[in-house]
Amino acid sequence: MPLEIFQSILRQLDRLLVYFNIRPFGLLFPKSVTRSFNSTNHHVVPPTPIMRPLHEFQREALALFTEPCNIQRMSYMSSCLRREYVKKLKSGTECMLPSFCHTLPTGQEQGTYIALDMGGSTFRVALVELSTRSGDDGGMKIKHMTVNKINEHIRRLPAKAFFAWMAEKIQDMLHQCRDSQTPQDETIAIGLAWSFPIEQTSHQGGTVQPMGKGFRAHEDVIGQDLGNLIEIACRERGLDVRVNAIVNDSSATLLSQAYKDPATTMALILGTGTNAAVYLPVKDLSDDKFGMRDHSWFEQADKVIINTEVSMFGKGILPKTRWDEELNRAHSAPNFQPLEYMTTGRYLGEILRLVIAEAVESNQMFSGLMPEVLRDRYTLDTAILAAIEEDTTMGCISSSERIQKEFGLFSLPTTAEMAFLRTIIEAISHRAAAYMATAIHALWSLEHGSPVEGPSKTSVAANGSVVLMYPGFRTRCQKYVAELIAAGQPSTSSGCKHELVIEPTNEATILGVAVAVAIADAT
Repeated sequence: MPLEIFQSILRQLDRLLVYFNIRPFGLLFPKSVTRSFNSTNHHVVPPTPIMRPLHEFQREALALFTEPCNIQRMSYMSSCLRREYVKKLKSGTECMLPSFCHTLPTGQEQGTYIALDMGGSTFRVALVELSTRSGDDGGMKIKHMTVNKINEHIRRLPAKAFFAWMAEKIQDMLHQCRDSQTPQDETIAIGLAWSFPIEQTSHQGGTVQPMGKGFRAHEDVIGQDLGNLIEIACRERGLDVRVNAIVNDSSATLLSQAYKDPATTMALILGTGTNAAVYLPVKDLSDDKFGMRDHSWFEQADKVIINTEVSMFGKGILPKTRWDEELNRAHSAPNFQPLEYMTTGRYLGEILRLVIAEAVESNQMFSGLMPEVLRDRYTLDTAILAAIEEDTTMGCISSSERIQKEFGLFSLPTTAEMAFLRTIIEAISHRAAAYMATAIHALWSLEHGSPVEGPSKTSVAANGSVVLMYPGFRTRCQKYVAELIAAGQPSTSSGCKHELVIEPTNEATILGVAVAVAIADAT
């Protein structure tokens, strides 16, 4: 504590020495504003920051985060988002993208399928059994699965070696479960969730695009069919496989929950990033959205699963604080994903870090010393926010010890500092839940633009660390959605009840891929 007091005194002395560009005692101090050689202006001294109690700043920050989170304002934001959705359903190539999945599962599909999930850090290969939705497990069971880590060596593999590695892992999994109900001496139907850009050309194919995330496998095969590349690599290892379905994670999540619950027509991914899928009439989209699709597809399709890329929406609609603006300005892609920057695991911690930086500078939080570990962007893990929110100990003593350790503080945070952190964290996460609920409600309203007679239920398949594991997040989001629906109900429709339920999913991507293959086999 004496050292902290001494350092605080030095910071106060620094303000008195603002005219001098010096660094007493070896500490770093702000430089004074000096005049250039060609300037005729007098030397300008920057104003000394006005100190105010931490609780006053806490009150201001709380208001900035929570003021937009009332149902009247959220209803207006939902209406604005809905108009943006409708506009993008008619134009643009970056969002509201129709898949080739025009049929939802009946829940009666049966069989054993190979499901692949290629992500940025793991490649999962699973044997999935579907046995109709009447079973206790919802009719879906992972009988065997291998998880293969993707290191820097794998990321740098050229195309031929990369797809050969994939084929090797598929073969390894099949060898491990020889006694299971795997097809013998016949073509093996597989499905793939591909977490990278792809220009899809059919339910089972699409052309490779630059992958990003440090991968090089695309470099020699851009424009080639992804399904064919996998099949060729497998044949070279003696595996007779056929890629029957390629889907993204949001579509797979929707399909997995729809197999268990026929009321499922939406999916939400909310973890490090966010996305959503929705099942809408084909007529809601412009012809240009479908590209050069075969006429036979349109003869079968009444509705289609749409990859919304919902993270891109919200600019000029969702209110921002000055910390959001600061985050956006410093981002490598400012304004690209407005909703994502205020709701997801990658950014919630960064928003708090920016608030702490201001509190340290202008309110002497942590004795006016910014923790060294928080000086760089994205150094505050959202897991710390979750730990503080779920800490029920007196005075948050459990999380205060973690804060001291993680932030490298000389002593435990004060009671006032912990109260400040908890208040701001709750405000940030509540706003994230409110904004996500608003985006979901706006998507739901595309399906329910006019009153429907009788009760109506829509299930939203939910996947991702924030919506599934952040304390209280899904409950808050669900509450906001229910209030938004109630606020939009005509006073005369007392007998008509609409319900939107956010349903947590488990292993949704891998299970959804198997469902996609089963649907392809049935058509």
